[in-house]
Amino acid sequence: MEKKKHLYEIDLMRGFIMLCVLSVHTIARYIEMEPASMEKSLFTMGAVISSLHFTRESFMFITGLVLFVTYYHSDFRPLRFWRKRFSLIVVPYLVWNIVYILFEGAYRTHFDWSVGALLHEWTHALMFGNQFYLYYVLVTIQFYVVFPFLLYALRRLKRWHSHIFIGSFVLQLFLMYLTKFVLPHINLSNLPVPVSYMTIDRTTFILTYQFWFMAGGIVACHYRTIVEFFEQRSRLVWMTFGIGIALFYAHFVLDWVVFKEGGLAESVLQPVMVPYSLLITLVIWFTGLRWAARRTRISWRPFSKFVQTASDTSFGIFLIQPFPLWLMETTVKHMKVPPWIHFSLIPVSVLFVYFSSMFAAFWIGKVPILGYSVGRKVNLRKRIEQSVSATAS
Repeated sequence: MEKKKHLYEIDLMRGFIMLCVLSVHTIARYIEMEPASMEKSLFTMGAVISSLHFTRESFMFITGLVLFVTYYHSDFRPLRFWRKRFSLIVVPYLVWNIVYILFEGAYRTHFDWSVGALLHEWTHALMFGNQFYLYYVLVTIQFYVVFPFLLYALRRLKRWHSHIFIGSFVLQLFLMYLTKFVLPHINLSNLPVPVSYMTIDRTTFILTYQFWFMAGGIVACHYRTIVEFFEQRSRLVWMTFGIGIALFYAHFVLDWVVFKEGGLAESVLQPVMVPYSLLITLVIWFTGLRWAARRTRISWRPFSKFVQTASDTSFGIFLIQPFPLWLMETTVKHMKVPPWIHFSLIPVSVLFVYFSSMFAAFWIGKVPILGYSVGRKVNLRKRIEQSVSATAS
């Protein structure tokens, strides 16, 4: 059995990708503030937000990679796995659905505060993950359910990993093709109920993102080999990155300007996002590898400490973000400033949402029991023992 090794490169990925997540959500709020006549502004923000739409796929890749690195070469007990993982994700899912419903009720007019209405709203939210961005947590829960079966399959099919990867990639392209070009033009209510559910609510269904979990898992199974492959070809990585960015923006301009598909051009679920998101995810991962090799150097230590904090609080940041987003949007809407000042506030707004969410997640995560709400397990007994020891000394 191989000894588990901490992957510091994943810490950098989590912190940076979460910053990109909040950038997407912040810019989306600015887009909602703009009138349709502001075509140039909408085009620019649409291009930026589209280029950042790799984030959910990247996090799913990380989830698959980390779990398979942890368990692929280790003794695995499904019940123990489910108990551990669900305690850190189901509890936040239950709690934050309630919190979000109450939060919405505080600023929505004609909100029904009766117990029956609240229970109905909560039950519906748990089933469909439609409160703010909790769809992602619902998809992750589904992945935890099927993970033991995927682990068993990849262990048994060692010789076929490359075939599985390619097949999963092709399937993902096909699913995204259906999502962009086919499903918008058919009446989904005429489909059988299970199929209708999986198509109408496809953003909350694991099959929609199957490639990202599988890709992370297969990379984990051959981790050292893939690391060595990338480290020997760093120039090729950056050349591919540059070409990929250029092709992506060319596709965006084609969709927006030629085909007049502004909304579809910004969509996460479209074929072009599959190779693009994979490329960006691997480049961020490769950057994480380069940083991990330098993180203990004296000049890098302050940044490395920040990366660790950003990684540890990333899930909490994700859950807390609706509150600073609402505060940011409300404040900006009431500011009567020239357009150039308005748009220059976007990076300030992103940083406000990011660091305020991080601050809250950091301190909530340190509180016993309450820490579970942000996915952090705090050992109360250990805390008490440390406190007694410090007092005695």
